[in-house]
Amino acid sequence: MLRNLLSVLTLGTIVSAAWAQVTPTKVIVYPLEAVIDSGTMTKSQFKKRYPGIDVTDFGLTDEGWYIRYSHHKLVYMFGPSDDLEYTRELKAVLEDIRLSAVLKEPKLSTSKVEIVKFEFSGPADP
Repeated sequence: MLRNLLSVLTLGTIVSAAWAQVTPTKVIVYPLEAVIDSGTMTKSQFKKRYPGIDVTDFGLTDEGWYIRYSHHKLVYMFGPSDDLEYTRELKAVLEDIRLSAVLKEPKLSTSKVEIVKFEFSGPADP
């Protein structure tokens, strides 16, 4: 469970630290259910099932609630969801996984798990 996320987070930390000065923040989007699977699959199983979508250069395209995991210049977005309560439940799961990872890799203590809402701005009313 923890093994996959810890591997992904550790790899992200190493890559992020090495390129922090020359690269923009990398943003990868995963479906919401990937939160649970990240705690139960091996790293290779997870990457095969969820290759992720790199939206670094063009941003999010789907409105809704997202769980955002961020550490240095790496951001994982899980979502979107239109159900805030379910998103909160999965955020708690990801926070538990993160805490376990921090206990094994203290350098991950600066990481954050948040819920954010993405919406397109409509034209302003006259």
